[in-house]
Amino acid sequence: TKKETRVVSDGQAGLKRWYVLGLDEVLVDVEVRNSQQVVSELGLVSGESVRITDDQCRRLIDRLHGDGVSCTYAAGGTVANTLNNYTYLSGEPAVLLGSIEQIIRPGGPAFAYVAQTAKAVDLSHLQPLDGPTGIAVTHIGTDGERSFGVAPGVSQKLPPEAVSHELVDNAALALTSLYSFASPEQPIAAAARRLLELAHEADIPVAFGLGTAGLVRRMNEEVRELLRQYVTIAAMNTAEAEALTGHDDALLACEHLLDWVDAVIVTEGPRGLTMGGWTDESVKRETREKIRSKTISEYNRWEFSRLVRRKDCRDPIKIYSHIHPYRGGPDLLHNTNGAGDAALAALLHDVTANRYH
Repeated sequence: TKKETRVVSDGQAGLKRWYVLGLDEVLVDVEVRNSQQVVSELGLVSGESVRITDDQCRRLIDRLHGDGVSCTYAAGGTVANTLNNYTYLSGEPAVLLGSIEQIIRPGGPAFAYVAQTAKAVDLSHLQPLDGPTGIAVTHIGTDGERSFGVAPGVSQKLPPEAVSHELVDNAALALTSLYSFASPEQPIAAAARRLLELAHEADIPVAFGLGTAGLVRRMNEEVRELLRQYVTIAAMNTAEAEALTGHDDALLACEHLLDWVDAVIVTEGPRGLTMGGWTDESVKRETREKIRSKTISEYNRWEFSRLVRRKDCRDPIKIYSHIHPYRGGPDLLHNTNGAGDAALAALLHDVTANRYH
């Protein structure tokens, strides 16, 4: 059946909180496969993201073209990926804030970004700026692991004034990531903080992705401050969780993080993911599955409970669940890149569905 999305006129917008508002570095992925030269030249780290200069990126792409290597552009960015997944799952719209090159030419990276983004993701609030669209050189190794070298272009130039009160006040949820705070001297860092502040003032849930483990290690104190002050839902993988909390066990990392936020997703590669959250003693619901114990005894006993913000609980309790990979999928998972964005999209779908309850 055809997938349909509800779209309302400008006059109706704002009557209900029904869209997710995301702020992201607008990035276009360029895939390169099995090239140790690219890994060495750009200083890539397996499974992580590092910054490269726009000149490095341009020289690399020129050389690839010169060698007759086909460069495929694909819309990227962790927040944008989550929004795309969210609109597909929910049939509801989303709005993306970011900055993109002013003149978009057919066949260029910005053209690919706009063409490949789901129609339900509103790009009309992107800021057109003088300069190149951000590029993420995506290296895919022989094991399927991806490594990223990011040339920011204008992606970090989003001005704080692009984040309006009206857009935030009428959103169901606000979403951004640590990537937007990576360079505090860049305008996007102030724009991202403004998004968090306005959402906090309006009592709108905030979801926040931790980006990459190296960045979490470098910004450990800043991450903790952001989570404590603004964040409702924190999303990360096990490497990022360990970099932040010191725990290599997903359950213990969730237990630690729930002292700062209301809900946590920790993706564990081919092992699935662990979720943690709060519910109230009066509305807890016992699982119908087998009771399991790991580093937390009987951790999944109340996993059928509805998540509740801690401040809305009279008698709050921490609850946990481990979700295994989809049983109808492949026998062996070779690569789980993008799974975290998809998992977060599913949780955002559940949060925004509150308007129907």
